[in-house]
Amino acid sequence: MRLMSEKQEKKPLHPETFFLPPLKMVLTFFEKESHQNEQAAKAENQEKATEQDVEKLIEKLSEKEE
Repeated sequence: MRLMSEKQEKKPLHPETFFLPPLKMVLTFFEKESHQNEQAAKAENQEKATEQDVEKLIEKLSEKEE
């Protein structure tokens, strides 16, 4: 009877609750997330820049026609 209680004390009831992922795994997750946000921001800025460039070109062409 005593052996059983000693074995039960050594084993955690829910071993998955004591699992912590490696720090590198956590940091990689956040790095990917921030990288995706940066790419989205860059793409949005590029779209705005190209729209502005197109508008400027249209203005210049319309001025030349006049």
